[in-house]
Amino acid sequence: MRRVFCIILITFAFIKANCQSSPPNLPEFDEKLYHFGVSFGYSSLYSDMVSKVSLPFNDTIMGFYSKNSPGFTVGLSVALRLTSFLQLRFTPTLLLSERNIVYDVIYKGKYIERSNPLEVTYLEAPLEFKLQSKRWHNFRPYLLGGAKYVYDMASRKRKKLKPEEYLMKLENKEFMYTLGAGFDFYKMCKICIELKTSFGLSDILDHSFNNAYTDCLDKIKTQVFYINITFE
Repeated sequence: MRRVFCIILITFAFIKANCQSSPPNLPEFDEKLYHFGVSFGYSSLYSDMVSKVSLPFNDTIMGFYSKNSPGFTVGLSVALRLTSFLQLRFTPTLLLSERNIVYDVIYKGKYIERSNPLEVTYLEAPLEFKLQSKRWHNFRPYLLGGAKYVYDMASRKRKKLKPEEYLMKLENKEFMYTLGAGFDFYKMCKICIELKTSFGLSDILDHSFNNAYTDCLDKIKTQVFYINITFE
């Protein structure tokens, strides 16, 4: 929340400075049919875990939770102008992070925490609609929403591990939907700063891998929060 608040303050300071300049920068930039860009960003990955109603190992597994794991994203952006206020964007992105799930366990009569951080290398293929407001000098806010296909390339490394080296197996393919908002700034190029969250639609837990850590879970879904900057 501190990061988001700082971004909002910087954004409004930037808006005020831009509104004092005249004439507007890049006045016909949005009239082009296509736009290409590159993006960089911060991500925070979280696993939404749902337990079974009846825990088969309630004398061993006392509870579990997921830690937010910071990450980094880099990608490309291709935007197609549909109308004056609507764009269709394709933004293939590489996300580097980890999935950190912690179990509260009773082991040999003692209470311990056991975790097995899993490397995450997501190759994302999002298709998003960008709904823009009317441009205000060098500033233009927007909303976005869409869906994406995600493939975890780090799953190949996990397949080489021995069964005792990990607590669970996860699927390497996932579908998500995305909601967010952002601002366009017009300087020497167009700079897009956006906040968005992606929510997994499918259960990624491999239920064929049976142990105490898997059998107490009904499903696992992924949530990812992004702060992205795109240069077009």
